[in-house]
Amino acid sequence: MLARPSVSNCKKGADRDREEALMSRWFTLVNKKNALLRRQMQLNILEKEDDLERKFELLNLELRSILSIEEWQKTEDQKKRESLLLSELVNIVNKRDELVHHLDSQERAIEDDDEIERDVSRAGMGQRNKNCVIQ
Repeated sequence: MLARPSVSNCKKGADRDREEALMSRWFTLVNKKNALLRRQMQLNILEKEDDLERKFELLNLELRSILSIEEWQKTEDQKKRESLLLSELVNIVNKRDELVHHLDSQERAIEDDDEIERDVSRAGMGQRNKNCVIQ
C-alpha cells in the first residue's frame, strides 16, 4: 500500500524549497560581488595600462630627441640617458604585457562566473518538490 503524503511532508518540502531558493539567491549574490570585484580589478588594470602608455610616449619622445643628435655630437650624459631610456621603454613594454595577460585572466574568470550563475539559475528552476500532493 502506498502512503499518502501528509501535510508535514509538504511543510518539510516547502522548507526545503525555501532553503534551496535562499541558497540559490546567496550564490547569485556572491557571484555578483565577485563580478564587481573582478570588474574593479579590470578597471585598475586599464588605468595602469593607460599610465604606462603615457609614460611610454613621454620617454619615447625624449629618446627621439636624443636619437636625432649625431652619435659623435652626443655627450656622455646623453649616451647614458639614451641607454637608460631604452631600458625603461623595454621595461614598460614588459609591464604592459603582464597587464594584458592579467586582464585576459580576469575576463576568463568573469566568463566562468557567468557560467556558474547560469548553472545555479538553471538548477534553481529545475528543483521542485514533486512528492507534495495534498488530496
